[in-house]
Formats: sequence, C-alpha cells, structure tokens
Amino acid sequence: MEAFAPLTFLYALALPLSTTPLSRQTLLACASPSVILRAFLALDRPRQLLATLFLVHYSNRSVIGTLRNPGRAPMHLVIPVLSALFNLANGGTMGAWLSAGGRTAGLGLKPSSSSSFLSSPSLFALGVALWAAGLAGNIFHDEHLYALKRAKQRSLAKGKGKASGAGSSASATAQGDDDKKPPAHERYSIPTRGLYALVSHPSYLCEWIEWAGYALAALQLAPAPFPSSTASAAARGVLQPLAQWYLQPPVLFVLQEVAAMLPRARSGHEWYKRTFGSEWERKGARWAVVPGVY
Repeated sequence: MEAFAPLTFLYALALPLSTTPLSRQTLLACASPSVILRAFLALDRPRQLLATLFLVHYSNRSVIGTLRNPGRAPMHLVIPVLSALFNLANGGTMGAWLSAGGRTAGLGLKPSSSSSFLSSPSLFALGVALWAAGLAGNIFHDEHLYALKRAKQRSLAKGKGKASGAGSSASATAQGDDDKKPPAHERYSIPTRGLYALVSHPSYLCEWIEWAGYALAALQLAPAPFPSSTASAAARGVLQPLAQWYLQPPVLFVLQEVAAMLPRARSGHEWYKRTFGSEWERKGARWAVVPGVY
C-alpha cells in the first residue's frame, strides 16, 4: 500500500507542465523509465535532492520495512485500500508540484520578490536535517519493535517445543493449545528504548518531524504556480507560492498525517494500558505521541 506513493511520484515527475489535456500517447510515454530519468535529471539540484528524499523514505516504508518486519497484526481490508488511495493521490500531487517549479519559466512566471527572504539556503539545510533526523528516529524505533517481536516469537516457539516433547499426552494437549492464540500480553512486549521511554508511538512523532522538515525545505524553492497564485499575480507573471503556505502540498501532507495518526496513537496508547495493566504503569510511556503535550 506504501508502494503507490513512489510510483505515482515518479510518473507525475515526468508529466509535461501543460494547461491543455495531454494525449494518450504522452501519458503512456511518461511511464517509461528513460523519460522519468530524463525528467529527474532536468530538475535543478535542490529539487533532485527533495525527489531523492521522498523516494528514500518510501523505499524504506514499502520495501525495506516490509522485509524487516517479522509480522503484522491482522487488519481490515479497508485500511490498506484507503492507504493505497491516499498514497496514490499524495505521490502524484507531490511529484507534479515539485517538478513544476523547475519549469515555470515556460509559462512566463517568476518567483515573487515578497517571498525571496524565505528562499534561504540555511533554512533549506535545516529542513533537510530535520528530515534526516526524523527518518533515522523512525528506523531506530521500528527496529526496536522488530527486535521485540522476534524475541517474543522465539520465546513462544521454544515454549511450544518444550510442551510437545513432554510426552504423547502432553503433546496432544500442546497440539490443542496451538489452535488457541496466546493472550496479547504474552504475544507482545513493552518497548522502552529511545523515545519509547516517553511516548507510546515515537515512530509517528519522528515521521511528523521528518515531513515537517521536508515541507520547510520544499517551501524555500517556491516550486509551483498552484494552488496559491491569484489570477492577478499570474497575469503579472509573478508567483506567490507562500501567500497561502498552508495550502501547499508538502504542508497539507504533514497536516493529513497528523490528522490520520493522532487517533491511532491515542487508541494504541489505551491498548497498551489495557493489555499490560500494572506492568505498563511501571514501564510504559506517560504520553501517547508528543512528550509533555499528549
């Protein structure tokens, strides 16, 4: 479900910037790896870097993380379907928005001088650094969870092996027990490393930091004539991409992630409390996702 984002991102990166409908032949040609590569190489260096950061994140989420995760809890079909649809739309929007900024000259548009004070190399670097810190934190806390899962799986398998070797009657009993899933507090462990000492879902917090940094870096480039350009500004050939910064796709992405993950963090925090009871009171995190706040 995560793989839709990088695929549509790359496709949108290669789409021509046009105010008229594209032909079917053009739309099909933009799916060619060679066309995508040429579109990527045509971007300026800062946009190439931002495109690479987007792809690195989703390579980790859709491929590396999937292979590293020893197992996921069952989920309702609607969750991956909605996630796939979101990633489909978000990847395409981000790719088109990012690449369009490098080609606005073809429309006779230029950045507004009113936003030039925000086009700062230092702020761009700060945004990239926040992105890197968020990604590193995300990977660290995910790996901690994976390690706990593997240890718990080995422990449960070892317990079953001992039960099956205790005799035929015990083996029959163990076989019957195999059909019953152990209670949740035996199948899961309380994570305590890193920010897990403070919050129940540090991976969510780190991902918010990651994409907030990405948005900060992206907005320095004033990359696209939509959605914040007014008709009068466009008529003058001037872009004002920061006039409504909160409507820009990178910022909307962060807001959507917070809106989607915050309820999940709250329910997950309550699940930890219910599952582990007094043990959670001794070892568990005090807050759900933001230390000292929530």
